Amino acid sequence: MYAIENYKGTTPFNEQYDEIYEFLLGASDRGLNEHFHWGRFEWMMDSGYLAEDKLTTIAMFRNSGGGIVGLVTYDTGWHDRTYLIHSENDKELLKEMVAYVLRTDEQPMIKVNSLDAPLCEVLREMGFEKKHTNDHVLQIALDRDLHYNIPEGYKVGGMELGFDLWKCQLVLHKGFDHEDEGLPQPLDPDTFVLTPHADRALKVFAMDETEYCAHCGLWYTKGETAYIEPVVTIPRCRRLGLGRAVIYEAISRAKRLGAKRAVVLSQQEFYYRIGLEYSSEFCTWEPKAGNLL
Repeated sequence: MYAIENYKGTTPFNEQYDEIYEFLLGASDRGLNEHFHWGRFEWMMDSGYLAEDKLTTIAMFRNSGGGIVGLVTYDTGWHDRTYLIHSENDKELLKEMVAYVLRTDEQPMIKVNSLDAPLCEVLREMGFEKKHTNDHVLQIALDRDLHYNIPEGYKVGGMELGFDLWKCQLVLHKGFDHEDEGLPQPLDPDTFVLTPHADRALKVFAMDETEYCAHCGLWYTKGETAYIEPVVTIPRCRRLGLGRAVIYEAISRAKRLGAKRAVVLSQQEFYYRIGLEYSSEFCTWEPKAGNLL
């Protein structure tokens, strides 16, 4: 009933990529898919941790008109698998997608949104059980006040304040607590290229006189939902309100472009303190021993 097409080759951003982006863009505003925004897929394709040898396991399910109605993918590393994103709740489609996972993965682990009742039902019928929660999806409506304050000596902005690729690398390196690993390998600014749908205007930094101190990346092009990733503050500048500032500035920019809400994958109390609320969660489902159909 559905045609299956695998990702071609082991090179990210191939000729199929834009069509997958469009599919995920349409799916990300639906609650049952909100844990896998297109920005997550694009970040994955540009990550140095990408399991490129597994790209050909990514599968698109096409309807009779040739449109993508389902996607089976992992997230960055093969250990974080498998996500079933679908734009139709047809039971036969979902069964075919689960069957594909069973054929191609000796240790199937399927990540499912808590709101995705149709897929949960199919998984139970096919001998799976829910094992544990992976993460929460938190959201913030953009019709609220997004005012922020910053301490004296800091400024908040994006590319309009200039962009230093090395300082950008350092805020991520320090913000993710990698300072004890030494300095990262500098990227070449002459060859550095943003991913296909990244918007430079949505990359926001808090700066002092010497370096970038906090950063919020935001993924948004159109539709209702912007995706927050990553958010970092370097150790010496934490608890100054810079994290709130860069997030609020970034999502305010997305609001002006048409976004209605922003989401982040996290259970950190910090996000609740700045106004995000629980929207959904996603869980890992695995086969019951000796009980697969």
